[in-house]
Amino acid sequence: MSTSILYHGFGVRGYKYIKTEYQAGKIIFHIEKIKEKQVCADCGSRAVIKKGKVKRSLRAVPIGKRPVFFVIHLHRLFCSRCGSLKLEPLILSYPKKHWTKNLGRYIIDLLRHSTVEDIAKHLGMSWGTIKDIHKMALNKRYANTPVRHLRYLGIDEIAVRKGHNYLTVVVDLETGQVIWAAEGRKANSLEPFLEKLKRARAQIKAIAMDMWPAYINTVLKYYPYNLIVFDRYHIISAYNRMLDELRRKEISEAPGIHKGIYAGVRYLLLKGKEKIQDNFTARAKLETLLRLNKTLSIAYILKEELRDLWNCNSRKEASQYLMNWLYKAWSCGIKPVMKFANTIAGYRVGLLNYFDHPITTGMVEGINNKIKVLKRQAYGFRDMDYFKLRIYALNESRYALIG
Repeated sequence: MSTSILYHGFGVRGYKYIKTEYQAGKIIFHIEKIKEKQVCADCGSRAVIKKGKVKRSLRAVPIGKRPVFFVIHLHRLFCSRCGSLKLEPLILSYPKKHWTKNLGRYIIDLLRHSTVEDIAKHLGMSWGTIKDIHKMALNKRYANTPVRHLRYLGIDEIAVRKGHNYLTVVVDLETGQVIWAAEGRKANSLEPFLEKLKRARAQIKAIAMDMWPAYINTVLKYYPYNLIVFDRYHIISAYNRMLDELRRKEISEAPGIHKGIYAGVRYLLLKGKEKIQDNFTARAKLETLLRLNKTLSIAYILKEELRDLWNCNSRKEASQYLMNWLYKAWSCGIKPVMKFANTIAGYRVGLLNYFDHPITTGMVEGINNKIKVLKRQAYGFRDMDYFKLRIYALNESRYALIG
């Protein structure tokens, strides 16, 4: 075997071939540095004397299905110029790693098309080793993600474990790139990122989020209120939760003769009226319920009117529309609806900011769904740092193979 094959086949430079061994299906190449590359690790002098050697085994790119190893003959070199006595540096691998840099690059290429588990099985390596290689590459790529260019952001949380364990996720709404992921959904989950934005002098124009107080208070430390846009879908979702609780209360108080009317109406109440417009049976069932239950009828009509808010053509028009809606809600006499109206009134400015910056967290919700798939396919992540790095790389991953 020639030194040229070492270079062209395995990317090995500065070494010469010694011999080949075959053991239990493995191919083992013995190599050592050429004389010209044997220099003092401290001063770079070639005036060195060999003072013993050690062998180091490294996993390399396979040949077909055969595992390949390099046994590196490393010399301990005494420098006659500076008096240093050190083992010559190992340039084929990273410190304390048992695989070559070339194998690492090969594995990263495979990860673009397959999963960590599949590659571990294919190469006969441990899942943990493949994960460590991937983590190292992702760290190098995403450790210092630039933020100066950012303008529109979306902030949301995702549950990652049972027991109210969350991740705060921030997305660039112009590119769909996850640019921040941190454990929890408190101020300290978001504040380091906002500090980074300020240091980078990013010209943030708007931030879409839900009405979670911790996020609001943290953002307001760094940016004015007119940059906050409360997400329309979260607002309607909050109203729907209130409407569903109201439905359950009305069922419990309804006379027995009317109980059957409430069966199967949850979907009909919570979905937009356009979703059942072409379904005569569903529409008739909903209309029957609303005729019999005035409370649910009023709450449902107010829900549909609130949804129409975002069809206004300007902030001024929306402001007037919202005030009219609030007056209706406050005067309806239904306590849960009146309480919801109080909440909306308190967040009125952030809600109307949509008409200056029409953004939502819809893109973040889509990414959260991918994160859930990532977590499920990997059967959970014990290494949270690796999990967050995988999230940063989501937009470069094949959706079906991100586990």
